[in-house]
Amino acid sequence: MSFTRKHVVINWSYSLNNSVISRVEMIVDLGFKFNSSLDPGPHITMICCKAYKMLGFLKRLAHDFKLGLSLKILFCSLVRPILEYGAVLWNPHTAGHSRQLEMVQRKFLSCAGFILNIHHQPHDYVPVSEFLNIDTLSNRIITLGFKFLNGLISGNIDSPDLLSLINFRVPQRNSRNNAAFYVPSYTSNYLANEPITRIMSLANVDDSRLC
Repeated sequence: MSFTRKHVVINWSYSLNNSVISRVEMIVDLGFKFNSSLDPGPHITMICCKAYKMLGFLKRLAHDFKLGLSLKILFCSLVRPILEYGAVLWNPHTAGHSRQLEMVQRKFLSCAGFILNIHHQPHDYVPVSEFLNIDTLSNRIITLGFKFLNGLISGNIDSPDLLSLINFRVPQRNSRNNAAFYVPSYTSNYLANEPITRIMSLANVDDSRLC
């Protein structure tokens, strides 16, 4: 596989022990689904399918449950880890992919609201999420990014290469800009949403979670 975002790709034929290595357009490695452009879309679709299957199992298992804590523990143990594994890398930057992820949790909240008889307006699952104390996936993924950044800065995550990508902002004079990190401007959303760059940008907006 050749990783590139160019429209015209020069495909070189590689061989090993006189055997030509076949090319692939998609590969799954360490639980991540990669394509040649490193677009997170295929991976998000894959984990959503897995999460829906597990959610179906949960609904069949817990349709007679009447304790909200039991339902929450099952969801947080069986379904949510599928949606959050490695999210620091593939955190979606498009509204479509974000909605695709949130729909899985909304499906669970709809089921939990019915089982627990929690009054809520159609398609408004805020009362259910407040009753179960379940945050949105987008907020949780942002928090995971902050924890990863904290780990790099504190040394709890031993990765000198990633640490070298963190650019602290050291102003030469006092200004109203209190941003902790220097984030350069990029000409494309793809570069602006590279994991470390994205996390630094989010930390500049809300640095309260870096404590």
